[in-house]
This record gives sequence, structure tokens and C-alpha cells, in this order.
Amino acid sequence: MKKLLSILFLGGFAFSLSAQVNKDVEVTRNYDPAVMDAQKVWYEPTTVADSSNVRDAFSYSIFPKSSPGNFGLSPISSAKIIDNGNSLPGLGYIRAGIGYQISPLFDFYISNKNAETVLVGFYANHRSFFGKTKLEGKNHIEKVKSDFMNNDLGLFSKFFLDGSTVTLNVDYSRRDLYLYGFDPDIFVNFSPQPILITDDKRAMNLFNGNLLWKSDADVGEVFYSLGASYQLFNARDKLDNVKGETMKENALALSGLFGAELEDEVQAVSLAVRAALYNRNDALDTFGNNILLSALPSWTYKDDYLTVKLGAQYLLDSYNSKIKHRVYPAVLASYKIHDYFTPVIELKGETEVNNFRKLALENNYISFSNIGFNNTNHKIIGVFSIKGDIEAFSYNVFASYSKLEHLPLYVNTIIIDALAYVAMDFNSFYTVYSKGNRTSLGAELSYNDDVFSLYAKAVYNKYNLKAESINSPYSTFENPYHKPAFEGNLNLRYKIMDNLVLTADMRALLKRYAHDNYILAERKLKNVYDLGLGAEYLVTNQFSTFLNLANVLNQKYETYSRYQVPGFIVSLGVTYRF
Repeated sequence: MKKLLSILFLGGFAFSLSAQVNKDVEVTRNYDPAVMDAQKVWYEPTTVADSSNVRDAFSYSIFPKSSPGNFGLSPISSAKIIDNGNSLPGLGYIRAGIGYQISPLFDFYISNKNAETVLVGFYANHRSFFGKTKLEGKNHIEKVKSDFMNNDLGLFSKFFLDGSTVTLNVDYSRRDLYLYGFDPDIFVNFSPQPILITDDKRAMNLFNGNLLWKSDADVGEVFYSLGASYQLFNARDKLDNVKGETMKENALALSGLFGAELEDEVQAVSLAVRAALYNRNDALDTFGNNILLSALPSWTYKDDYLTVKLGAQYLLDSYNSKIKHRVYPAVLASYKIHDYFTPVIELKGETEVNNFRKLALENNYISFSNIGFNNTNHKIIGVFSIKGDIEAFSYNVFASYSKLEHLPLYVNTIIIDALAYVAMDFNSFYTVYSKGNRTSLGAELSYNDDVFSLYAKAVYNKYNLKAESINSPYSTFENPYHKPAFEGNLNLRYKIMDNLVLTADMRALLKRYAHDNYILAERKLKNVYDLGLGAEYLVTNQFSTFLNLANVLNQKYETYSRYQVPGFIVSLGVTYRF
């Protein structure tokens, strides 16, 4: 233990002051992580019985980018190609560091890796940044606190039974941050000038438990999957050492998939069912429970070349004393002309849940007093794609059209306390719901071998939206707020030697707009070109060092409107495997 502590003390320093914009566009199906991946997953008890979709899933963050190992220790990610050829033996690993303006990082993971009947493990992650960011105002040089802290703890297990597998995991996450984004110059237009309160803290907690019992793929003619999940999510603001009221949401979801192969072994019938309940306290929502029930019967034909799926999904959405009944098609057809050329046609629909957890974690700076909980209804989604594999290459080119309603957009708000003449809620956002359609064009390309891997993605989105309420101050949305017209990323990994790996990541978000009530107008946000470079050197099988350069172009872009991120980052640290 003394030896291990010495290594962490001498080598565990990380200079990390960065900004990260995460964007996942699901072009084929939702990512389905295994609990043994030891990756914290914000589990969403969705009501979508068929998870295949093309849907935006923005997640902006001013949180320093993590520094994963490149020798088989990286958690599996839905947006990266992971090399499986360099996995090292051992029970787990520890990674630690501390850096510029004090931004410590810590990772711990342990499991009985080679278990045949029972897999059990534990992980802990810490990321934080303690520093200040300059305000946007041109006449001000003042800096404000922009601290951020994220902690994750989790227990996970898998039980390999005869013909089935049971997965159970329990985890807890806490996120602490400051609401710091605003332009102080704007307040000079008020008379008299209000008092600005900037020391506004926010804490969010998530407790999550998941249970899944699933038959093995080759169990025979009958297959099944039974799942249950529970979430407790709460959030609270603290202003001038006075704690605000806690906003709380409970979520419970039960799901089941039952099916059977027919005698010819190329046909199957199935029924997917799901029930979800979202309960929020009166401080957050006075309209009561949101209940969703869905059922999807389907018939599938699949041989070596042709795949056809026919089904229809029924969904009940009950909220605010209103019950909505929806029926979606679930149709898919693909024909494998060759390994490298398979056209696919899909016609479907879905309900995307806009619960408290989803909105607050998507936009950390949302105002708790101005949240709407209407679920997004994707009335119809049409997708045409061509995908294939050419030796180590894989590709997917697609076009999609979606007709939707209740799509949330985020708008800056400003509230002035008339009695104390204090600016409140000036650095947060409220939701405005829109309806219309979205057209998307995109492509993905991947390559992976023992030495070099590449993942590239580019998506163009065209929105045509208008306000749902006739009382809304926004009649149309020429540019959907905070949603880029173009997004792309490129991930490269090159094993230059047996003990040295180089990485590069490039992310681009173009044509982003915002609307705020500071200036009562639309404003264009800076394009994002975020380049990151990294290297990891394996000193021994147990010990490695890493160096990351994030935001190499030193671009100080905004995540959400008025929330500018720091620039160039250098980070270095160590990893110890055992």
C-alpha cells in the first residue's frame, strides 16, 4: 500500500481546465451497455418498446474531459471504437491526479474479472474544477466562480444461470455546480440598476437501481427479458448560504419482452410491454403523476439476406388530468446484397420522456420554476440507410424525416424582485415547447485493428418549428435554440509502439443560435471546433502515465447561452493496475 500511495503522490498530477460538449445521435439503435463495462449510465426508463431510432440527445457540459487509459481500461462508449486487443489482466485499476486552478480527478475500479458464474464489481469516479471564469461583459474584467464537481459510486453484478443472465446494479451520482453565466453590461439598462447575485450554487443527486433477467440468445425457441428500474432524482439551489426547497422526482419502470421462434426458425413473434411512472413533489410540479403504458406486438422474418419486421405500438400517456392515446407503426425492411451493402428502410414513431432528470441533466442551468414536462411525441419517423462492412471498415449513411410535437427548447430568463430590486434567475433557462418537423442527413465511418482505429460521424439537421401555444411570445423558430445545424466528431487512436498510444479527438458544432430575455432577440453562438490530443505510455503492465491536451485551439465557446468555457488545457496523470 505504501508503494501504491507513493506512486500516486509523485506521479498523480493532472492539469485539467477544459470544456466538453457531448453529443450522441443514435443512427441505428440505442447503446446497450453491459454493467461489467463499469461505465456510469444515466438510465432512462423509456417507454419506447422498440429502441431503434434517430433522435437528438444533446448533453452540454463545462466539465473537464476525463483522461481514460488506452490499454484496455477505457469504459465502452457508444460514440467510440474501443480496442479489445490490448486488454491487460488484473482485478482493476486506480487513476488519480490534481491540476491547474485545482481540478482533481480520481478513478477506481475492481471486479472479479474472469468469473464464470458470478461477476461482482465496484467503481468510483471523481471529476471537479475549482476556478473562475471571466464574465462576458466588455466593460467588466471581473471573474466569477464556475466550480464544478461530479462524483459517481456504483456496485454491479451479473449472475450467469443455465440459459439466462441476471444483471443487478445500484449506483449513486452527485453533481455540484455554480450558476454563473450572464452579461453584467446588460443590467446597466435597468433603472435603478438591480443588485446582481452571482454566488448561486446547485446540487443534484441521483440514486439508480436496475434489475434485468434475460434469456440467452441461443436458448431455443422461446426468449424473454424482464426488467425493473427505480430512480430518485433531486435538486436544490443554495443562494447566499440559504438553501432553497428541494425539487424531487421518483421514477419507476417495469418492462418485459416475450417471444418465440416459429418452426421454420426464420420467423418469430414477440410482445414488448412497458410501464413507467414519474412522481414529482409539489414544489416542482403540482399536476400529479405522469404515467406511460406501451405495448408492441410484432412479427419478424430473418434469413441470410432479408429481414422484415412488422408491428404496431400502442402508447398511453397520462398527465395533468389528460390521457393521450397514440399508435405508432413499427416497420423495418433490409436486404443484404453483400456484406458491404445493405439498404434499410424504417417507419416508426416514439414518445420521448421529458422528465425532471432528463431536462436538468441535459441543461444543468435550467430554472426549477419554469420547467414544463410535456413528453415529446415523434408522430412518425422515416429512415432510409445504407450500411455495410468492408474488412476492418464499417459505414452507415442515412437520411431521416421526423414529424414531432412538444419539443423543448431552452431560453434565457430574467426575473427582477421588485421589492428588493435584486436580479433573480437571470442566469438560468426555461423551456419553450415547439412543434414541426426535422430532416437529417448523416454518415458514420469506423475502422479498427490492433494498431489503428478511427471513428467519424457527421450529421446535418434541418428544423422547421413553430410555437405550440398561441400565447407564446415566439410564433416561429427560424433557428432551434441551442441545437446545431451541423455536428461532427472524429476520434483517432494509433498504437505507435507496444507501450505507447496516441489519440486525437475533434468535435465540431456549427450554426447554433440562442434567444434570451436580456436583449429580447436571437443571438448566434460561436461555432465549436474542439480539438483534443492525448498519449499514454505503458511503463510496466501495472503502471502507465498519460498526457492530454484538450481544446488545443484555445476556443472559448459557449455551451448554453452566456455560459462561456475556459480555453486550452494540459492534463497529465498516472494509472496503476492491480
